[in-house]
Amino acid sequence: MPHKEESTEFTPDQYPLFPDDPQFPSVKLETISLKKLEEGDEAETERAFQAFKGRGFVYLELAGTDNGDTILHGADDVAKAAEQTFALPLEEKLKYKPSNKELFGYKNVGATNADKVGTPDTAEFFNVSKNDMIVEDGKMRRPWPSVVMEHKPLFAKYCRASHATGLLIMDILADKLGVPREEIRQRHVLEDHAGDHIRFTRGPPRKTVEMPEIQTPSHTDFGTITILMNWLGGLQVWSESSRKAGPLEPDVPGEWLWVKPKRGSAIVNLGDAAVKFTNGVLCSGRHRVIPSPGEQGKWPRYSIVYFVRPTDHSKLKTLKGHGIPPADDQDEEGIEAKEWIYQQAMGLGSKHIDK
Repeated sequence: MPHKEESTEFTPDQYPLFPDDPQFPSVKLETISLKKLEEGDEAETERAFQAFKGRGFVYLELAGTDNGDTILHGADDVAKAAEQTFALPLEEKLKYKPSNKELFGYKNVGATNADKVGTPDTAEFFNVSKNDMIVEDGKMRRPWPSVVMEHKPLFAKYCRASHATGLLIMDILADKLGVPREEIRQRHVLEDHAGDHIRFTRGPPRKTVEMPEIQTPSHTDFGTITILMNWLGGLQVWSESSRKAGPLEPDVPGEWLWVKPKRGSAIVNLGDAAVKFTNGVLCSGRHRVIPSPGEQGKWPRYSIVYFVRPTDHSKLKTLKGHGIPPADDQDEEGIEAKEWIYQQAMGLGSKHIDK
């Protein structure tokens, strides 16, 4: 039976503005135009490069390009599909827990440690594999709920646009660092099996005036590039460039700063693979998610994320380019991406992934 399309929680036209209040200090991020990047604007590519070397986060203005318009306008539809997915009974969602050292499928509330003492997180995820969405049904590698299957063409289009946008940014960074574009592209081929996926996230409304509930704990992303669409506050970044990928706590002093949602823009950040490929030249920014501030906290927080990750059998090792210092171990073999991402997830205290 087709899933009845209803939307009762995801209502972005009703959301209040992010509060203009000094008790919610926000970070200043560069706003980069995707259109200018596609046009090869030298000043824009240099601004992007410097931002990704520094904090590792930017706002990416999406309007004016085919891929940008697909992400911008498609995100609302993906979020509505996400709401339908989360509305399924818990016992049904739990049938789709990750397996085989992959992160695809459902993560229930409390399945990840929010801190070092083991406090459970408060968000639920559903990770939809890129590789299953862009192929015919008979070539998929795992089952999906009927609501996901009903929206498969939407997800496939969103994956392709997001992946192409990630590759464009990789090309720019490769050029700046003197790395042949193909060295990066061959590690992120759309059709090759990888940990790439669309993540639906639902964080519950705030329960108290205080903000104690950590929806997603402090972390750096595992992959190469992350493209986030969200409508409410909740994302925070560390005030200083916390460049090491240790679990849960930043490696330098600082404070958490809010990242305001910006209409018409995605929030784009680099992940740990970008750091590894460039021997630390690029930054994987540390971040977390807590309940939305002020009046925004009365709404459930939905976000849509696309992760561009190295293909499963790519080796995580330093690439060669004039802007990249050589690795200390010139003969480094590198771990395969699939195993490395699994180890990173387990290091964060994930308790929902089967071997």
